[in-house]
Amino acid sequence: MEKKEVRLVPTLGLQAYDELRRMLVTGRLTPGMQLVNRKLADEIGMSMTPVREAVTRLASEGFVEHVPGAGAFVRRISRQELSQLYDVREALEPVAAAAAAAHATGAETAELRALAAASFAIIRRIAARPAGHADAELMAEWLDADRRFHEIVFDAARNRWLTKVAADVKLLAYGFSPQRRMPAFLTVGKAVRTWRGHRRLLRALETRDSDLAAATIRSHIREGKDEVFAHLASHGLESLDGQRKPRPIHRRGRPRGSKTKQKAAAPLARADRRKATAGE
Repeated sequence: MEKKEVRLVPTLGLQAYDELRRMLVTGRLTPGMQLVNRKLADEIGMSMTPVREAVTRLASEGFVEHVPGAGAFVRRISRQELSQLYDVREALEPVAAAAAAAHATGAETAELRALAAASFAIIRRIAARPAGHADAELMAEWLDADRRFHEIVFDAARNRWLTKVAADVKLLAYGFSPQRRMPAFLTVGKAVRTWRGHRRLLRALETRDSDLAAATIRSHIREGKDEVFAHLASHGLESLDGQRKPRPIHRRGRPRGSKTKQKAAAPLARADRRKATAGE
């Protein structure tokens, strides 16, 4: 007798939960935002009951907090928690990268290469801006490409437990970290350094060099942490929401104009030369 395949259909509550997690990861729900069940239900096309279940589950996992008399809010993380998140990433991602070097398929490395190319295209668009840094749209595109790059590395590790733990780390790293709300953070120089790190990791995966893959991503995460906290400090940002400390008024200096744009474009020019040398 032929056995029939049994497929488990996710409950509406689980579907709502998955959708709200996706909205957190992609920045549609931001730290401090109030979660109104009726609005969320309308947005995702469900009734309020599964949405309420999903919000309750997210609260139990620490991603949402209930404020008595006010409702449910996406929680904010402190600087200490952000620092701890980078520490967790530094512990997990080198393990994933080393395993990915052993197991990554040609299709996976091809997608990583395409993402690196897409990131470089974003860098060009940032360099074309007079401000020399990203706007909100470019920052969102950049983070989405970066998130997908790291997802593929975890998937290529072929370790179900790493993938499971990585899901929460990914949500925190891309939904709760401050970069999405600080587009000025993403300058051409920072973007090029990240792109170079991804390219080095890709080469390590293609050459099956597990030690190099682990060392590369460890350095990549440490550098990212240092840059985020340096940006917060240098711009007088008191919170991870991008709120600035009051600053004294100074006389305006001469407009930087073309010098700013030339300075911003310099890392891109160097990266272009490296690509040409590599024969890309």
